[in-house]
Amino acid sequence: MKTGKTLVITGAYEVDIKEYPVPEAADDGMVIQVEAALICGSDGHFIKVNPESPFCDGHEFAGRIVSIGKNANRFIHCYGGDLKLGDRIAVYPHITCGKCPSCMSHGSGVCGVCDDDFIYGGPSPHQNNPDVPNTNPELYPHFKGGFGEYVYIYPETFVWKIPDDMPSEIAALMDPVAVAMRAIEMAMTESGTLQEGITTKTHALVIGAGPIGIIASMILRHMGVEQLTITDMIESKLEKAKELAQVDVAINLSGMSEQECIKAVIEATDGGADVVLQCANHWSATIQGLQMVKKLGTYIEVGLPMSMLNTHEVTVCLPKLLFESNARICGLIANTPSTFDSAFRLLKKYKEIPFEKLITHRFDQLEDYLDTIKKMPEEGYLKAAYIPIIH
Repeated sequence: MKTGKTLVITGAYEVDIKEYPVPEAADDGMVIQVEAALICGSDGHFIKVNPESPFCDGHEFAGRIVSIGKNANRFIHCYGGDLKLGDRIAVYPHITCGKCPSCMSHGSGVCGVCDDDFIYGGPSPHQNNPDVPNTNPELYPHFKGGFGEYVYIYPETFVWKIPDDMPSEIAALMDPVAVAMRAIEMAMTESGTLQEGITTKTHALVIGAGPIGIIASMILRHMGVEQLTITDMIESKLEKAKELAQVDVAINLSGMSEQECIKAVIEATDGGADVVLQCANHWSATIQGLQMVKKLGTYIEVGLPMSMLNTHEVTVCLPKLLFESNARICGLIANTPSTFDSAFRLLKKYKEIPFEKLITHRFDQLEDYLDTIKKMPEEGYLKAAYIPIIH
């Protein structure tokens, strides 16, 4: 019987490489051989805490179909037409329940709001229930995260056919690109403002030059905003933003006080940005960012959910700030297959948009995962890709 390996998170900075029989696809499912999987910022949070039970990791992945059920095309939703053995696919990592009030209101597939949302390669609420999708590697079909040699694709998953000439590591970028894309979609939607959210006259500010911030900057530049400003506290990340997104202004906020940070951005954006995307994943960036948006502008909170776990002292009067700015302020947690499709379409332009330069670290052995994820805080790190050697 053929076997394969998958990585399992067992504790804080503790992983195990487990080997299991490679499953055959049920009538309504598929099995893919992983060709690329990327480390996400959320993986950097998962690895720091002790899970309630071990789980497979990795939700940004792409691979080739090696087993497909006879009815898989009825139950798996594919952008690009029917699937067959040998096709390469990128995967939407969420399966929503389709039955909770949020799903009934917003439709199946809308992640972040479903009451019973399953995600490949993350902690699952049903780890010990073999009758529903879960990420417990001990329960069949074992392979449930991108950091492994295989992934079992459950019914009701959304997937995309990968063009023959697109590298799998580019296709695996669909998730982070979709997060940035969703933030920009939200900013484009007129609601309470006096004009379209993003135009060729827009002064846009991106806070945080991590992967999401740089991707958002790349998209905004591609859309032709008039001025693009990005801030961070690490010079190497700002240099990467200049290289990949041709930002007009890159401001290093290191060593500045809160008021100095705000003043520097206000001056650079000629009185405040029309659109602010907060991608820094730190509560202080939210407090500052709300003071950097122009009156009647748009502020999108992209980066906070995983880090603002405690209450912090707020140094401004938020009701006064919100009232006086008259800005549209939104938090991003929900996303959709439609936005992922927009992201995938943009990834198809990888020959003209340098997405591949977002991947700064690569490894081909699961045993190197832990050493690689520990490099996340280092200078020059943006995204890491597991690209297995396939024999």
